[in-house]
Amino acid sequence: MKKVGTVLTAAVGLTLSWAANAQDAELMARAQEYLNSCASCHGIDGRGAGFLTRVFRGVDPGDLTQLAKNNGGEFPFLEVFQVIDGRTQVAAHGDREMPVWGDRYKVQMDDRYGAFGSEPMVRARVLELVYFIQWLQEREEE
Repeated sequence: MKKVGTVLTAAVGLTLSWAANAQDAELMARAQEYLNSCASCHGIDGRGAGFLTRVFRGVDPGDLTQLAKNNGGEFPFLEVFQVIDGRTQVAAHGDREMPVWGDRYKVQMDDRYGAFGSEPMVRARVLELVYFIQWLQEREEE
């Protein structure tokens, strides 16, 4: 358990340094969303070496930094959005009823948000995450 705490501490430190280097509050929010829901499997850097890969042996989370490269140089924005919101299923994420990240990216109909409050919140979370994954893309050296 101590190792997990060390990894999470390093993850938070890396997130803070990303935001400090970019001096961008939006990047910080996006990085936090990524750390909350993706880094445990995809790794802090998005390359697929998160600490849960040792628990779920045989599951390859994939290298998120290569999505654009593997798509002819174009980041597949809509496809990534649909994987996160559940319209496109990925076996490792679980089915729509029980995705690995729980209800974080699912619209909840309850009194806390009112009639339309939940959907914009979920959509905003998904968008922040997609923008961060887009930011993670490996760039060709010029």
